Amino acid sequence: MNSRAGKIFLAVVFPPLAVIDKGCGTVLVVSLLTFPLWFPGFIVALLIVLSDKTPHEPQLVEIGGDWPAEKEKNKGAYIRLADGEVAQVVEDDHAPLDGFRRKNNQSN
Repeated sequence: MNSRAGKIFLAVVFPPLAVIDKGCGTVLVVSLLTFPLWFPGFIVALLIVLSDKTPHEPQLVEIGGDWPAEKEKNKGAYIRLADGEVAQVVEDDHAPLDGFRRKNNQSN
């Protein structure tokens, strides 16, 4: 039951059912307040139902116009990796790194 009027009706009849979509902790607290005396559980469930905000529709932003040209990467640039090795910067086409030397015992 997603309507606010239906949840208010459930808060009057049986308060834990009105907040069942809020999680088990909320249902437990409202249940503990409802069983000894009905009125505290009703008040808490009613406050939770009335304070529930309606979900907003997502706002979409359209960005138009011409995009600036992407800068060309520096050719022949090198970077130092975390383990101390040096690697050449290449395009993002997953091309193999030329001249990359490994420190382990494998020979290229």
